[in-house]
Amino acid sequence: MIRITFSAIATFVVMLFFYACQPAIDREKPVVSVSILPVQFFIDQLTDESVEVNVMVPAGASHATYSPTPGQLQRLSDSDIYFRVGHLGYEKAFLPRLSEINPDMQVVNLSEGLDLIVGEEIDHGDHVHEGGIDPHIWMSPAVVLSFLPEIKQALIDAYPEMEYIVERNYRVLVEAIKHVHVSMGDLAAELESNTFLIFHPALTYLARDYGFEQIAIERHGKEPSPALLRHIIDEARAHEVSVIFIQQEFDVRSAQLVSQETGASLVQINPLSYDWLEGMQHIMDVFKQNL
Repeated sequence: MIRITFSAIATFVVMLFFYACQPAIDREKPVVSVSILPVQFFIDQLTDESVEVNVMVPAGASHATYSPTPGQLQRLSDSDIYFRVGHLGYEKAFLPRLSEINPDMQVVNLSEGLDLIVGEEIDHGDHVHEGGIDPHIWMSPAVVLSFLPEIKQALIDAYPEMEYIVERNYRVLVEAIKHVHVSMGDLAAELESNTFLIFHPALTYLARDYGFEQIAIERHGKEPSPALLRHIIDEARAHEVSVIFIQQEFDVRSAQLVSQETGASLVQINPLSYDWLEGMQHIMDVFKQNL
């Protein structure tokens, strides 16, 4: 659920007017903007860091509720391309307004054309509506291989002088991601158990694509009720779950309670960490040690 206060929106509108009136700044490097750090990693790998990447949601911040800073808005006004994940809460709240700063900026939606996961229906008693789209597309190597060509082509179209570098690095990066893809599939086939608990459901695409079962503690962006928490504990015991993934940007007291009740280990992961390859290796190492 997105919670944006009136004062935050008012502040944003003022900043929007201010930066729309600023003169362009001379750039040593071309500038692109992205929503999250993992997308910066892909761009840095493809361009040998010859493009300045303005990241709108920093490490440790929630991609559901984050508000951009004046400095981020300034760099957005200088950007040639915006690479959006597609369905982050931050993007839904601010991107329509952010585009007003830089109407000439190309917006690339990395979710376009993907097989997206839609959440469970939400029952409000007097009506039921469809659940939201899970935004965590970058957490599955298989999905990354699907949208990486879009990043490559957008960079080449915007900066044709970089085509040789981008094409060369693309081949190397694809091979590295394919290695993770194959390793994740092999690991899933070898493990005794394929079920894990997670506080915020950030590994939905990974679970779908590689045959894991993810049990989320947080549902619909909310802490679980006592009854739901009891159900999750019972489900964890039935599956003999031994690991619970937690993320630093969320209050994990519910996860700690489940850990105490089940004996499952709490292991921190960071889906928003910069080094995507390192992050995937960490998840595989945790699976090997705990499943």
